[in-house]
Amino acid sequence: MTQSSLSQPSPAAVQDELGRILQSSFVPEGSLLAKMLTYVVEQTLAGDDRSIKAYTIAVEALGRPANFEPDRDSTVRVAAMRLRGALDLYYSGPGASSPTRIKMVPGSYRPIFETVAVETQPSVPPAFARLARGLVSTRTLLIVLSAMMTINFAMTISLMSLQMQAQAKDGQPEKSVAVYELIQHDIQRSFGQALD
Repeated sequence: MTQSSLSQPSPAAVQDELGRILQSSFVPEGSLLAKMLTYVVEQTLAGDDRSIKAYTIAVEALGRPANFEPDRDSTVRVAAMRLRGALDLYYSGPGASSPTRIKMVPGSYRPIFETVAVETQPSVPPAFARLARGLVSTRTLLIVLSAMMTINFAMTISLMSLQMQAQAKDGQPEKSVAVYELIQHDIQRSFGQALD
C-alpha cells in the first residue's frame, strides 16, 4: 500500500529513480521508451518543461529529422502511451516500494514527480513462515484425524447398539455380551492397549 505525499522529491531522488527504471526490463536503457523518458525527465528537472512537445521529443530525443510532422507521424503519441503503461507496470511490480515516482499524465508529455510514503509490513523470516505453514497443516491433519476417529467411534457404538437390540429381540442376551467383547477386543488391537 502506498499513500501520496504533498512533498516534491529532490532532483537527486528523481535521477536515482530514473536510473532504477532504466535498469528494469519495463523501460530498458537504450530503448525508444528510455530515450523519451530520459529526455522529458531531464528537461523537466532543468526547468524547461514548457518545451516538451511531440516535435521536440521526436527531433531531440528520438533522432527524427527536422521536418518531422507530429500530426502525420504518431511515433511520439504511441511511445508516450507505451511509456505510461510501462511505468504503471513498474510501480505495481518491482518499483512498488520506491518512495519516488515518475509518472506520465495522459494527454501530456510532461512527467510529474511524486514522493510517496510506503507502508512497510513486517517481514516474516522464512524459517518462521515454514514453521507456521507446518503448524497449520499439522493442525488441519489432527482435526481431520479426530473427526474420522469420532465418526468411527460413533458408528461402532451405533452398530454395537443395533446388534445388542437385535439379539435382545431374539432372546439371546448372552450373545450380546460376546459382541461387546469382540468390539472391545478389536479396539484394543487397533490401539495396542487394553481397555479397563
